[in-house]
Amino acid sequence: MLLNRHENLHSRVNTLLKSSINRDVIEKRTEERALIGSIVGVGIGFLTTTTLVKKNKPIKSIFVKNDFKKTFDNLKKYTKIDYEGKSGFISMVLQALGGVIGSIAFANTVDKDAENRIEKIKEGIFTISNVIIPTGFAKVVEHFTKEDSKYSQEGILKTISNNKILKNLSLVGALALGMKTSLSVVNTINTKIIEPDDKKEKKLNPKDLIAHIDDIIPILISSKNNPLAKLPLDRFLPLIYILLGKKAGSKHIYSEE
Repeated sequence: MLLNRHENLHSRVNTLLKSSINRDVIEKRTEERALIGSIVGVGIGFLTTTTLVKKNKPIKSIFVKNDFKKTFDNLKKYTKIDYEGKSGFISMVLQALGGVIGSIAFANTVDKDAENRIEKIKEGIFTISNVIIPTGFAKVVEHFTKEDSKYSQEGILKTISNNKILKNLSLVGALALGMKTSLSVVNTINTKIIEPDDKKEKKLNPKDLIAHIDDIIPILISSKNNPLAKLPLDRFLPLIYILLGKKAGSKHIYSEE
């Protein structure tokens, strides 16, 4: 009897070890696929945006025969996307959507657990909402406080428009309100539609603040007194969306929050 108990215990330990190893392997492969999918998705979003923005400029005009430097300079100009205004907002959304959808789709080819897939979808909704809503709020404020806007020719909007500090504070305020609104929208979708039986609401985690770097960048650029304004910060937006997409696709119910 004692021998049987020992064999049963040994068998259980082996089963647990195998289960843990399999889970680790799946998680590693899932993260790898999530990263690949995110890169592909953001790449497609970036190329789509570039094609739409540069539709009147053929790509063959970039290349200069026997002049690599000129070709490289032309390529930099061609691939530079202006993230200001309505078209800039669309560019952000396209890249973020591509990164999240691509990441989740690629990751789910490995991780076939139904609960994990739901978690990825919920995280994807959270990420997209955090890109669209706070950015949208900031874009509205930016539109109404532009110096050449018809709305900023008088009153409080004129005061804000002519004062860099007030303008940046208004953008930060719009961002904060957008984050709060985004969280409410996400929790409503997740608890009413995605998983009605799960009433656990999402809370902002410090690492989730990476989702708002794309909102902060325009604020940094708009400030003339900011030493970071001269850096090509907008060039980092595709990388940010790759990381956001990868995070959504890597989500597991057994991962730490």
